[in-house]
Amino acid sequence: MPMKFFFSVIVFSFLFINIHAQMHRNCGTTIYMNYLMQQDTSLVAKMAQQEADIQNWIRKNAHTSQKTLVRIPVIVHVLYNNNIQNISDAQIYSQIDVLNEDYRRLNKDTTNTPALFAPLGADIEIEFCVAHQTPTGGWTNGITRTHTTKTSFDINANDAKFSSKGGVDAWDRNKYLNLWVVPSIKDGASGGILGYAQFPGGPAATDGVVIGYRYFGRVGTLSYPYNKGRTATHEIGHWLSLFHIWGDDNGGCSGTDHVQDTPNQSDYNDGCPSYPHPSCSNTSDMFMNYMDYTDDRCMNIFTEGQKLRMLAVINGSRASLKTSGKCQVVSIEEPKIEEQLKVYPNPSNGKFQIDFGQLNPKGNTCIRIYNSLGQLLYSSEYQDVKGLVDVDVPNVNRGIYLLNIQSEEFSIIKKIEIHR
Repeated sequence: MPMKFFFSVIVFSFLFINIHAQMHRNCGTTIYMNYLMQQDTSLVAKMAQQEADIQNWIRKNAHTSQKTLVRIPVIVHVLYNNNIQNISDAQIYSQIDVLNEDYRRLNKDTTNTPALFAPLGADIEIEFCVAHQTPTGGWTNGITRTHTTKTSFDINANDAKFSSKGGVDAWDRNKYLNLWVVPSIKDGASGGILGYAQFPGGPAATDGVVIGYRYFGRVGTLSYPYNKGRTATHEIGHWLSLFHIWGDDNGGCSGTDHVQDTPNQSDYNDGCPSYPHPSCSNTSDMFMNYMDYTDDRCMNIFTEGQKLRMLAVINGSRASLKTSGKCQVVSIEEPKIEEQLKVYPNPSNGKFQIDFGQLNPKGNTCIRIYNSLGQLLYSSEYQDVKGLVDVDVPNVNRGIYLLNIQSEEFSIIKKIEIHR
């Protein structure tokens, strides 16, 4: 299998300066990183040092197994101009599910990986959870929602990432992976970009991933053929230091993704090619790799070599995320509220009552139930609650769950146990 040549500063800079005139999947990461380097010429040296650190970590740890699973807290910033763009919690949480399947190699379509490449398929041993703590220690469901007057956000302006520009400021990148979901993305006058990410080593205030709402998750308001959540899988790959698999060399067979177990290939693939699909004297391009440009339904693999790059970052420049602790659920309410609000029976068979006592919250009260991964299993809204509320949670397995009761006056978390 042809191998890619080793990193050099000259080649690394070339990768970002040499941009495709047109990208069918329209990942904007290469455009974005080129823009950042033009704005800050010192970033070229910083990125070169980042790459050197990655290669050094790989040399020292290539044969060392990952001892603990890494969980990365995610905060999703939804920017919407109309109600359709204000995507549902279910659509957002479906994206978290896709990430956890793809990065743990638990995706059902691993069976579509050709026999030649199947032994290279990797469990990255990284999981993603919705954040349950705000930067100040309060409770969050991992989602912020902000109405914006903008209908499109520009890569070159980076406007999605700043409240002053019609977006939302990033939460601390050392504790969260920031995902911005936006109406649409453009590069100057050109639109149609699905998403873009910032490589490790870039500015703190803009760190994260931006994705169009029609390409985020696998249920809800989506656009075929990018309707299975693989845009986020691809872009977060960039955020964890992965390059496009063809090396961004415009078909020259000379580029590199700095990964030794991915075949050298001529250019990006789009659509859903038939296997084998050779180029650059290989047996076949690994067109089903998440870092190519094929349709979502055709993507199904990260390799062991790509895993090493991502682990080098999560144990290097992004190591603070391992101890962030922002996945842990907290309650921000005063003890007197905790004392007044009762849930019984607990344990239950999925049917229980919430006794609000003398609280009587005015306006809208939302009752949600999450599993340990932060996935929403149940949601119901009530107006001007008084006394008892009956809850019936169908089709939930035996286990411990998190009950969130959020009104206009308070938010509280309780653990509940369900026995079937």
